[in-house]
Amino acid sequence: MSTIRYEAIVVGAGPAGSAAAYRLAAKGRRVLILERHQFPRDKACGDLLTARSVRLLAEIGVLDSLPQHHRIRGSRVHMRGHQFRDLHYTEDAEGLVVPRRLLDDALSRRAVDAGADLWTGADVTGPVLDDRQVVGVQVRLADALVDVRAHVVIAADGPRSLLARAAGLAMPTQGRLGLAVQGRFANVQCESDLQEIFLPLTDVSERHVMRSFGWIHYLGGTEANVGIGLYEPSLAGEIDMLLDEFVARLRRERGGFIRHGRLQSAPLCFDFAPKRCVGPGILLVGAAAGLTSPFTGEGISYALESGMTAADVVDRSLRQGCTPPDLLDYPILLEHAYSGYFGTGRASMHRYKLMWHVLESTFDSERPPFALCRRAVLLSEGSGEFQASRLTDDVSALIAPGSNIPADLLGVGETMTAAVRGEWPFLARLVMTQSGDPGVPFRPALLLLLCSYFGDSKRRQLIDTAAAVELGCFAALGQLGVDNAPTQSNWGNKFAILVADLLLAKATQLSARAGPDVLTAMSTAITNVCTGQLLETANAKNAHLDLAERLRIIRLKSTLPFELPCRLGALVAGAGYAVAQDVEAYGRDLALAYRLMDEVLDLDDVPTPRTQTFDALTYPMLLAVRRDRSGQLTELLDRGDHGTDRPAICAIVRATGALETSRTLAQHYAGRATEALTALPAGTARSSLSALARYAVTRVMEDSPDLTSIFD
Repeated sequence: MSTIRYEAIVVGAGPAGSAAAYRLAAKGRRVLILERHQFPRDKACGDLLTARSVRLLAEIGVLDSLPQHHRIRGSRVHMRGHQFRDLHYTEDAEGLVVPRRLLDDALSRRAVDAGADLWTGADVTGPVLDDRQVVGVQVRLADALVDVRAHVVIAADGPRSLLARAAGLAMPTQGRLGLAVQGRFANVQCESDLQEIFLPLTDVSERHVMRSFGWIHYLGGTEANVGIGLYEPSLAGEIDMLLDEFVARLRRERGGFIRHGRLQSAPLCFDFAPKRCVGPGILLVGAAAGLTSPFTGEGISYALESGMTAADVVDRSLRQGCTPPDLLDYPILLEHAYSGYFGTGRASMHRYKLMWHVLESTFDSERPPFALCRRAVLLSEGSGEFQASRLTDDVSALIAPGSNIPADLLGVGETMTAAVRGEWPFLARLVMTQSGDPGVPFRPALLLLLCSYFGDSKRRQLIDTAAAVELGCFAALGQLGVDNAPTQSNWGNKFAILVADLLLAKATQLSARAGPDVLTAMSTAITNVCTGQLLETANAKNAHLDLAERLRIIRLKSTLPFELPCRLGALVAGAGYAVAQDVEAYGRDLALAYRLMDEVLDLDDVPTPRTQTFDALTYPMLLAVRRDRSGQLTELLDRGDHGTDRPAICAIVRATGALETSRTLAQHYAGRATEALTALPAGTARSSLSALARYAVTRVMEDSPDLTSIFD
């Protein structure tokens, strides 16, 4: 038996394997790809390249070599018993639908062009072990058996990975192995530039809901890739019949859908666990690592990303000359990248009723926790219709130079993720940074960190304190999901209350870790927020509520996201109580300015309103009620049909001049916020906080403050 040596061996030339091989070859490594099929070849797949996949393919340099097929701008999600929802990518993002035979061929060619060797028709029979260390693989090539050695083997050999089993990394597949089947269909009317997802499907009797999903991916013209995915291996023998029923339903509703060619099926493995993706001398990537979306079946983006991550780990180990290779940072990187999403999917396999009933019963709700849930579960790339908070505008342009704010905000996010990952990993999706430059989001942690610059901004307790405040704000956001649910099961309320309770407990835990003063301040702020929410709920439809009382409610509800972080930033940094009082006054007036402008914009932006209904009468509405002598506004508000009556309500409020008066009041509070800073030292913090006060009213980005003028 002949022996050949490389620095790295990649088994499998699909997206994960080719991405890993390309990355290694581009770094100058001698790498061999082993693929048992001859390329190009067909493969069961939905053919969808999500926006994340497109970004990664562009980074690899293969995007321009792909044929131009149908472009995707987001997802249309059909939930059983509901109307569909359209969830769009951002304006600068798009997906593509490209057949796998073309994609895999282009990727493998790109790896070869970068310097990798590719053997097709190479059947890997198993790993070569040296005292449990994987040091290579045995390959049957034609009639010859070849021994190929390398420092590291990257297993990209699919969901039933031979190498994973041989290396002791495979997990029991009971309850974790699903199945997908798809086919090509003609005479399909392309209805939009969105992929279509159907959740969940029923069996042929249409009485039993299955753990499943269906899809339509338009290929361009009148062709489409149509398929279904099942979580239930027991139904594997019926999957072709289930697809036929799914297509028959589409045909009844839309016409067309004439199948051409044979159906293709493939296993779906949902057993991702970071610690099992690495062993002595071996890494698992893509489907071999269980990186398949448990909600939509998508796996190409995770394959590309994990392959490139594995290549970076291997290259770093080789550069350091580690013997045996040190690969232990690979599971850490995977844990960070996919925290929550795959954990949630695995849990939903066994706790199906919880996750899917929450999605189904809240599918039509616009309340923040449920919009976040849809985005985190159905669109793992974060391309949803809702931002976690109004305080998420990128205000990088308003932050004066000379601070370490972006890095500190990342540290806050890491602390929040670590706090919630253990109990329910899904929640980590709500606090993790998405791909690309996050900028400097306008959120409570920003205020806290800026105010810390009046003292010692390097104190470690600041990160824990900022994370505690943010988790407290997320807990308050969770409470916004509680409403008068029309169904007896009330899954939405159960979900909202459980999430809020867990986040509040974690916020309290972090506060205690930061010190007793922080815990006391946090408790007081939470009490104020709850008091404000109770008062708002009690007076939600009270058109005679005193205007001063409405302002008090706004201030109480804003204690946690505005006043508290300003005060704690100064105190924890050791700036002293006098400074803490000044920045607390700043935060209080900033809150009133910002919230009043929110209430103005909610009524002024008629074509694209921020909210469809009014949960409580706002300051401009209460002011307009007092000025509307016709009584028509009171009549419309009492009727409660805010969706239909919204244009008329907004028109009356504008006609009374209440919006301009409220805007002027917001400007007044913004001015007071700026005045509260005058006694504080000039510099990065004061300049940035002043710019944020102006932004609270104008919502217009200015140029970054010029510090040279401050000290003139």
